[in-house]
Amino acid sequence: MKKFISLLFTALLIVGVTLPTSASTKSEESISYTIVFKKEQLPDDVSSIVEELGGTIVKSIPEIGVLQVKAPTDFAKEAIKHADISAANPSLVVNAPDLHSIDIEDTSIDVNNASLYDLQWDIKRVTNDGASYDINTGNHDVVVGIIDSGIDVNHPDVIENLLPGSKNFVPAGGFTGVDKSETGDLYDIQDRNGHGTHVAGTIAGNGEILGVAPNVGFRSYRVFAAEGGAHDAWIVEAIIAAANDGVDVINMSLGGIMAKGQVYFTDPETGERTKLGDDVAEFVAYSRAMKYAEKKGALVVTSAGNDGINASNHKEVTELANIKYGPDGYEFIGASFYAPASIPNVVSVSATGPFDELALYSNYGNGFVDVAAPGGNYELYMEYLNAGIFDEYIANRLFEGEFNLSSVPDVSYEYDADGVIVDYSYIGPSYSWQVGTSMAAPKVSAVAALIYATNDDITPKKVKLHLQKSAEDLGKNGHDEFYGQGLVNAYYALMR
Repeated sequence: MKKFISLLFTALLIVGVTLPTSASTKSEESISYTIVFKKEQLPDDVSSIVEELGGTIVKSIPEIGVLQVKAPTDFAKEAIKHADISAANPSLVVNAPDLHSIDIEDTSIDVNNASLYDLQWDIKRVTNDGASYDINTGNHDVVVGIIDSGIDVNHPDVIENLLPGSKNFVPAGGFTGVDKSETGDLYDIQDRNGHGTHVAGTIAGNGEILGVAPNVGFRSYRVFAAEGGAHDAWIVEAIIAAANDGVDVINMSLGGIMAKGQVYFTDPETGERTKLGDDVAEFVAYSRAMKYAEKKGALVVTSAGNDGINASNHKEVTELANIKYGPDGYEFIGASFYAPASIPNVVSVSATGPFDELALYSNYGNGFVDVAAPGGNYELYMEYLNAGIFDEYIANRLFEGEFNLSSVPDVSYEYDADGVIVDYSYIGPSYSWQVGTSMAAPKVSAVAALIYATNDDITPKKVKLHLQKSAEDLGKNGHDEFYGQGLVNAYYALMR
């Protein structure tokens, strides 16, 4: 059977900001703000508070005292003075993965059950060449919540493990507000991007490809719009929803840099510099959401990031944050952190390549990385690309030894004359090779799900400890900055 296979280079989802663009309409301009209240619940008069400050509530997350509002461009300056408000700033956003895509018309694939498994070196590495499958493959009593770009609801490799209760958090109009393919339907979980389906296949694939836990149940919580963006408030709301739904593991192959120090914002229209507080509101919101999920019994697993830096060096992270977000008006002074990866009660995952080496792009750091997992590497990819012989890389299928193969949807978009998405077309199920810490995290989520499946009444803290104790030690003896406690291993986790 003929299939179209995409070779994709996946970067970590990174944060940016949404800001007004027209100085001439400053008084009328409204943008999104994130507000965190001092108490972890919303005041009874929250509507009056926001209205008096000139805002309109867009999204409410009462479980952790967080709001997203629309308000004029000077809103934050006044909001942070309010006695009940801890932090307020223009809403941070998360951008979808930056992908280099090469379509390969492949006639060599024989479509039979698990016919692509031999190409999944990464899954074989984590399962001891499939030995863990003989012990436990998961079940639908254990549920992984995948917060991502949705799921291909027609893909035969993942559909059998997709459970009822999946949700969409992308509002009508999508990220830009004008995407006509986004209707805000709560149950529209169809993946337009591919990232979420790739993650799901890595966890629970059971068809042409196999996941680490091929019989585990999962739900999809779609937070990335068709055009690729998401507000952090959508992601935080999805974390709370997944926890309330009783999932056992939450996979978050996403994140970005956030400050926990002095945060300043310079209005691009007026040049006025305002101190926004000692924390970015989203960092506080994520921290509260992680604690909430843990109390509900869910372990959160997240990617370490793809900037290739020592993420435990907070000065270095701050420097990078100012480079990235300085053009948007932000200035960070003091310590900056990757979130949610730096939050203590999550499992932060670095990425390794085919020889157990730390991937070129993977973040690392003592006290930052908990465990590692194969996410692929691109050493040969870059070598052939820089040498101008990339055609040879493709012709010799060298990506099969570096990248990670999993399921994706094949979709196309229809645009109007202004470049606005009018609709999208689903072409069919497909597969792609991708690389990134986004590909490493779901392998850890799958092993965590297997631990839940074989241990009654186990807590998230004990699952995290089990993941670390059963990891295969790499690098220096014991814990190190590159691999944490070592490479996650499903077979060892199930044997101990």
